[in-house]
Amino acid sequence: MKKFADAFVRNADGSWFCRAPAEFVAQSGVRMSVTPGATYRQGRPFNGMEIARWLDDWDAHGTQPPGVEFL
Repeated sequence: MKKFADAFVRNADGSWFCRAPAEFVAQSGVRMSVTPGATYRQGRPFNGMEIARWLDDWDAHGTQPPGVEFL
């Protein structure tokens, strides 16, 4: 999980900016690669997945969101 979270930096507006490549697998088995340079915001899913919400949960609680495996 640390590798995935370290790939992101939180912006002042609460969004997350991807600064390094990252991968994760959702509970559905969907494997996703996250591209550097992208910004993720709450309420704007990426391929149906709430990356910003997951990162907010990790940042606030230090726990991996249920149903997501960060690689």
